[in-house]
Formats: sequence, structure tokens, C-alpha cells
Amino acid sequence: MANSHKQNRWLQDLEARQRNVVFPDTVQNEARFWRNLRDTPWTTSTKVGVAILALFIGTSIMTIVFASLQAGIWTALALAAGILLIFGPIFAIIAWATRRNLRNTHGAHRRQNRKG
Repeated sequence: MANSHKQNRWLQDLEARQRNVVFPDTVQNEARFWRNLRDTPWTTSTKVGVAILALFIGTSIMTIVFASLQAGIWTALALAAGILLIFGPIFAIIAWATRRNLRNTHGAHRRQNRKG
């Protein structure tokens, strides 16, 4: 009985990984990706790739910061405030909606498992 239950859970997990085209599925798979990235030991090529990515992003951010500081401190502050005012609420809404949808999805799975 327990073996059958494990197999059913494994098949459900496999099916969930294959869907990946609808919003809750993509979020769950992305969360699984980041969790696996954190828990799995990194190879040398992974470390080099992350270092190159960090260098690229850091260089881009520093270029924007130095260009805005050369234009004046008020320009830099206006740029930072504008970025926060525009993207802060957008990311907050995305985070809130993602948590709500995942909570609803997990609640629906629990209700469905109780019936079945």
C-alpha cells in the first residue's frame, strides 16, 4: 500500500514537472529550480557561469550609477526614486499574486486529495 502511494506521488510530481505551461505550474517549477540550485553542489563550470553573470550585472549597475552621479546627485536620487516607485509596486503585486495563487493551488490539491 505504501509503495503504491509513493509511486502515485512520484507520477504526480513527474506530471507536474512536464506541464510547465500554465501560471501556477511555471511558478512551482521555477521555485523547484532555485531550490535545486541552492541544494545541489556547484561544479566548476557553474561557478564560472555565475561569476560571469554577476560581473555582467554588476558592471551594468555600476555604469548606471556612475553615469547618474556624474550628472549630479539629484539626478541619481531621482533615478533611484523613479525605479523604486515604478518597479517596487509591480514586484510587490507579482509576489502577492504568486503567493495567493500557490496557496489556492495547494488548498485545491488538499481538498481534492481528501475526496479521492
